[in-house]
Amino acid sequence: MKKNTSLLLHLIFAVIVIVELAGRLLDNIQMEYFVKPLIMIWIAIYFMLFTKKSAFTIPILLAFFFSWVGDNFLMLSGKNELFFFAGVGGFFCAQITYIYIFARFSEKGGKGYLQKNPWISFIFLAYVAGMLILLFPGLEGMMKPIITIYALSLILMSMTALNRSGRVADASFKLVFVGSLLFLLSDSMIAFNKFHSDIPLAGFLIMITYIAAQYLIMRGLILEK
Repeated sequence: MKKNTSLLLHLIFAVIVIVELAGRLLDNIQMEYFVKPLIMIWIAIYFMLFTKKSAFTIPILLAFFFSWVGDNFLMLSGKNELFFFAGVGGFFCAQITYIYIFARFSEKGGKGYLQKNPWISFIFLAYVAGMLILLFPGLEGMMKPIITIYALSLILMSMTALNRSGRVADASFKLVFVGSLLFLLSDSMIAFNKFHSDIPLAGFLIMITYIAAQYLIMRGLILEK
């Protein structure tokens, strides 16, 4: 029964993703208006149907909700720059919630991978520092602290995802961590494309990595027991 439900839901998801990506390739914002709000709704529904760990359901749904808010505001950012700020705010709240989830909940307790290997933190910090050095010349006024704070929350989200290694089942860790890296890549492309240089097929690449990121994080959290 669950396999049939999962298959049907994935067929629906495939339609949503195909229409979204086609809209990006065709530069047709009208197509995006119809399907982009459905991405996080689908992910939340799938998670609720298949999760085995009810203890963190509420914070995870909050992370999905904040992501949904960010999606919708960024979709409208072409009409008013304030929508861009609101979208960044939504995703900042999502990152903080993900950080809480990854740090707070585990299967085994004890120290995670990053706690045992703190030197790896410098790799993440070097990445975010490099991105900010590239972006700062194109940022003005309040954009500098806003982008800096968001970048730090994003990199910390990925670091706490890495720290789940050794604290949760291997499959759960791998899916969530790869998802966090794709999230980092997607948001890096948004920032680079907006504040530095145009990226060919930017909209398509940003969305395919973002959708994959949220999907993998959700599937990884489902596997946490």
